Amino acid sequence: MKFSAITILITFLFLNLPSFAQVTGEIEGIVIDEHSESTIPFATILLLNDGEIIGTAGNEAGEFSINNIPVGRYNIQVRSVGYQPVELNGVLVTSGRTQYLTIRVSESVYALEALLVSPQQEKQNPLNSMATVSSKQLSMEEANRFAGGFDDPARLVSSFAGVASNVTTNGIVVRGNSPKGVLWRMEGVPIPNPNHFAEVTGFGGGGITALSSKMLSDSDFFTAAFPAEYGNALSAVFDLSIRNGNNAHHEHSAELGLLGFDISSEGPFSKSGNASYLANYRYSTFGLVDQLISDDVFGITYQDFSFKLHFPTEKAGVFSVWGLALTDASNSNPDTDTTATDATWKYYDDITTENTQQSSGIVGISHKYAIGNNGFINSSLTGSVTDIFSETSRLDSTFTTSFPTDRIEYNTTDLQISSVLNYKFGTVHTNRTGFIFTNLSYDFELAEAPEFGNNLETFANDDGRSNLLQAYTQSSFNVTDKLQVNPGIHLLYFSLNGNYSIEPRFAASYQINDKSGFSAGYGLHSQLEKLSFYLSDIPQNSITRQLNKNLDFSKAHHIVVGYNLMITGNTHLKIEPYYQYLFDLPVIDNSYFSMINLTDDFFINDELINKGTGKNLGVDVTLERFLDNGWYYLLTLSLFDSNYTGGDGIERDTRFNRQVLSNVLFGKEWSINQKNLLNASFKYTYLGGNRTHPVDTQASLAQKEIIEDFSDPYGIKNPDSHVLSLTFTYRINKDNRSSHWTLQIINLLGAKEYLGYQYNFLDHTVERNTDAVFLPNLSYKIEF
Repeated sequence: MKFSAITILITFLFLNLPSFAQVTGEIEGIVIDEHSESTIPFATILLLNDGEIIGTAGNEAGEFSINNIPVGRYNIQVRSVGYQPVELNGVLVTSGRTQYLTIRVSESVYALEALLVSPQQEKQNPLNSMATVSSKQLSMEEANRFAGGFDDPARLVSSFAGVASNVTTNGIVVRGNSPKGVLWRMEGVPIPNPNHFAEVTGFGGGGITALSSKMLSDSDFFTAAFPAEYGNALSAVFDLSIRNGNNAHHEHSAELGLLGFDISSEGPFSKSGNASYLANYRYSTFGLVDQLISDDVFGITYQDFSFKLHFPTEKAGVFSVWGLALTDASNSNPDTDTTATDATWKYYDDITTENTQQSSGIVGISHKYAIGNNGFINSSLTGSVTDIFSETSRLDSTFTTSFPTDRIEYNTTDLQISSVLNYKFGTVHTNRTGFIFTNLSYDFELAEAPEFGNNLETFANDDGRSNLLQAYTQSSFNVTDKLQVNPGIHLLYFSLNGNYSIEPRFAASYQINDKSGFSAGYGLHSQLEKLSFYLSDIPQNSITRQLNKNLDFSKAHHIVVGYNLMITGNTHLKIEPYYQYLFDLPVIDNSYFSMINLTDDFFINDELINKGTGKNLGVDVTLERFLDNGWYYLLTLSLFDSNYTGGDGIERDTRFNRQVLSNVLFGKEWSINQKNLLNASFKYTYLGGNRTHPVDTQASLAQKEIIEDFSDPYGIKNPDSHVLSLTFTYRINKDNRSSHWTLQIINLLGAKEYLGYQYNFLDHTVERNTDAVFLPNLSYKIEF
């Protein structure tokens, strides 16, 4: 057969024309009752996008699947007879990854009225049906899209009202409370701090999360008056969930960025069953961008591995095995080039060698058993371990010999069993009752040099164990479709000294109309300090005793009222005034010291008594536009005052009394060629300065090191900060795969963080210790 030149040319042009074939993705999910978590059969699911409607219905097991959906954003409405309709805004459908949704609907007290109600925006409500105040849903997709989120739940919540954080760490200060007051939960049980360099950079925080956003499903965050199931916390609660792996087909992703690489995989164990796996591994090193970030982070490396195995059965319930493991290392060494001394050695940090190694892990086995269509029992057995080792040394005045200054070894092991019964007695009443039993143990050694140049001497060497029991019951009463009342009670019992705390909790919400409503909440909350503070042997009159063995819990009353207004279908206003009264705080008698300000001391060589108090008074305002027509924003303003009274009975500002916090976050998303997505987001944060001790300048100059002046504790307010963060993402969707370019920058303008003072031994002056950290990450991810 012969072809003319024109035929060949036409064929060539046709084969090389750009493809206009539609790129598609899929959505799978399940519709459940938000109170009993039983499945809702035959619900109607509608996907809305630019006037187009794609509809389907769930099967008798409540499951639904929609295939061949053009990629992009969709609003999803869900309706079922007898249930209040809900709407999910901005659900992202991409190629290369199935979007799985668990949609919770609330049964209407008056079923006929439900037919007249407009769909409620689900994004404004927490996932926990018993939470009505000071709670917000965490979206892992937002953690990637929001400027400053950095794929980190702890950094994402710093955009929320009442939450302050630093650039260098993700420890959060919530409404003036210490980061150590935060409770972390995963899969319904308390877990150790899940951050890299946790407890090293400061109690309650770390450098960056060890939880990959690829592993987590949408979760909840609470800032006050928590429901009764949450205990042993004074400040805030992260209630995180690991999603299940895809049980129909295999999906994978790989990501490479300036901070390291990340790989994940999920899929079914077999084609015939519903069991699935999900796993993620990350390795990162700040050394790759050392010069761009800060000299202080040279030598930092970390890695983590997380997984979940999901085994549903026909009659025995659902079994799952899950876990998280992480390791960290940080090493810094002084420049050994003595000819460059005048240029590089000014502060003691410049001639200090530091070696820190940390490892942590938790593994859990969980079982969920349905009780008919009205409830479930969820039980877990977990074990966790944390090991911290740190040692430092410093060069002498000749810059040739290094002498050790201190060494810390700290190990904790927790074994935990928990169970909860959740039962829906009818349309009006649901009850949740459970317990958590934890066996705590620690092994701790601290060695210090009495004076520089001396050998290390053991300052504390202790180990011990005890038990902590938590029990709770809480109910939710849907008195009407407008009024919900949630009473509860939490018990905390510490077997070491027999101390216990009975904590009433109460919350209520009233929906005035489809757009506005009021809420109110109260809770008594208690928290145990680190076990080592109770069992450490403290020298007294030439002998050592466990002076703090009988120390009681720290406690706080939380009172919150709130007003919610849906200004439009996608714009939400929330105003929450609050008051917190803290009491029974451990303090040192006749001293300014209070545990309310503690950030990083593992050992206190003094007797503590429970007579300290504190007050946090403020108001949080949030105006949020959920993603719609490509636009979104989050504006917050927090005004507060945080004070405490130490062992000397004098009221002072706390370390964390910034007094004002504000965020302005804007974002825009563009659809490119109807299949790719470009997103740009920026966040400006105004942080009132935290507080520090003044310095005794004369004593510091005389001793050539910083000597703080404790005549006015926390009397110096550091300068305010202005932090600008940016995020750009570009997602390219192709058949059966998608790629994702991301540029994230925290602190673009290099705003300084104030870390106290330092002695300049070259100029013999006392200077502010500041750090201007510029934190970038450019990454490329492919999903297939």
